[in-house]
Amino acid sequence: MSVSPITCHILDTAIGKPAANVTCSLYYMAPEIDNPVNESAYDLGSGTLFAMAKTDADGRIKNWVYDPQLSSENQAKIGLKKNEHTDLKPGVYKIKFLTGKYFAQLADDSRSFFPFVEIYFKIDNPPDHHYHIPLLLSNFSYTTYRGS
Repeated sequence: MSVSPITCHILDTAIGKPAANVTCSLYYMAPEIDNPVNESAYDLGSGTLFAMAKTDADGRIKNWVYDPQLSSENQAKIGLKKNEHTDLKPGVYKIKFLTGKYFAQLADDSRSFFPFVEIYFKIDNPPDHHYHIPLLLSNFSYTTYRGS
């Protein structure tokens, strides 16, 4: 199995280690934003959940588990074929990280200000071959950037 065209990585900066076993969900939100100066263009709704996974021991998700119940119309819209991401489609996507659950499961019962983190990102037209979304996380802050 090849690596998904969308991957992520979580580093727990409070302890200086990867954040393992974090549940993450991948959503297709909308096609490209047609008029970026129009504020209503950013009302994207709840999106289409199409994949989930948990970070590995290194805090990474290289491959997602795609929703087998996803309609063929939604699969085509997102670029899925036979539960493989074969043709990355332009648009706005979101990764939801269940950070509150991660911190609650740590041995020291760490508190977290953020029950979850949602990162929206845009896949260009034409799309690049790979989009990597790192999340640098602590109990009370987070940051992200476009990785490589």
